[in-house]
Amino acid sequence: MSRAHERAYRLLAERVRLGAPARRALYATIAALTGSGVWWLGVHYAANVFVARSDDFSRLAQEALALKVHGATAFATLFALGAVSAYHVRRGWALKRNRIMGSVLVAEFTLLTISGYALYYLVSDSTHAPVSVLHWVLGLALAPILVLHILTGRRSRGLAPVVAAKHRDSRAKTTQSAIPRGAE
Repeated sequence: MSRAHERAYRLLAERVRLGAPARRALYATIAALTGSGVWWLGVHYAANVFVARSDDFSRLAQEALALKVHGATAFATLFALGAVSAYHVRRGWALKRNRIMGSVLVAEFTLLTISGYALYYLVSDSTHAPVSVLHWVLGLALAPILVLHILTGRRSRGLAPVVAAKHRDSRAKTTQSAIPRGAE
């Protein structure tokens, strides 16, 4: 087998999984981002149901604080995603592992980034409500999509050593069959 094939099978056996510190940092920023978004949703929408309307100044102050925290965690998450993309995404794509869920996750983050940017800088009063609903629906869908990505990645990770072992076994059989019987 050629050197390129040898390298490809070695790569298949390698891990795509993030290291523990990177994984924890990424999960913490995503949890803070999701938490601050849910906080804003709770203050903005549940206030009409549970709190009297006379406390609008308190509600607006909490909404503003939630949006500031959400914006800060969005920047931290974008930074973490950039760091992850440099290794994890490129490596997973090259190894053809977890491509569907990885692509869905990248598309999800892209749409969230675009809709968040649009909410802050681009939309008018007439388009603010639909873009806002799109953004928070995408945000609430992020956690299940991330969990599915992790689970499918763990499932595909278990297959990589099997493929590499099969390659080693088939190579050993080929080498043994190439040796003439009298030369043993």
